[in-house]
Amino acid sequence: MSLSRAWNAYDAYLFDIDGTLLHAKDAVHYFSFCHVLTNVAGRPVDILGLPVQGKIDPGILRDAFAREGVAEEVWRPQLPQLLDDMAAHVEVNAGDFRIEVLPGVRETLEHRRGRGALLGLGTGNLERIGWAKLKACGLRELFDFGGFSNGYEHRGEMIAAAAAQARSLSGPDAAVLVVGDTPGDIAAAHFAGLEVMAVATGIFAAEELQGADLVVGNLAELRP
Repeated sequence: MSLSRAWNAYDAYLFDIDGTLLHAKDAVHYFSFCHVLTNVAGRPVDILGLPVQGKIDPGILRDAFAREGVAEEVWRPQLPQLLDDMAAHVEVNAGDFRIEVLPGVRETLEHRRGRGALLGLGTGNLERIGWAKLKACGLRELFDFGGFSNGYEHRGEMIAAAAAQARSLSGPDAAVLVVGDTPGDIAAAHFAGLEVMAVATGIFAAEELQGADLVVGNLAELRP
């Protein structure tokens, strides 16, 4: 597979956050899951052992409740409040963030933004959590809009909505490229009918990302 044009010739981009733009070397986001899961279950609950890479926050909650045997009729009516509580927990503990911006990220974003491309997010993070991470590492001001997991439980639907948002801002015929680091990002892009560039900066090696239209080791390998 290959991209239909040069990587830097797209009108709009949808970047994943964790593993693509940055590594959060802390447990702030993790503990926000534990916080709401424990409150609902009435006993200590965590997400250890759950496959979370390439997933989205509401879907992770759903899977965690299912694993713990918490009935859907118990947690689903509370879901809007649970997501709000997760975001608030992260914001309160944002001082504990330890975030590393990955190689080539800032240069790539500045290159495309400086040449008029629309920069967006296509992330499994909740909106307030995603922006909090980007603000903490100084990337927030480089993005025009965000596609987040609020209101979705499946990544493909979230990416499709983010692409629609990009085209509402950049034009109905805008060429949109998804950039991510997991097979989940690749599958979501294909679900939405979009091309995808994968970076092997998360937990998946390049050979595990071959379903993408382009695979690079990291964004520093790209050249304008």
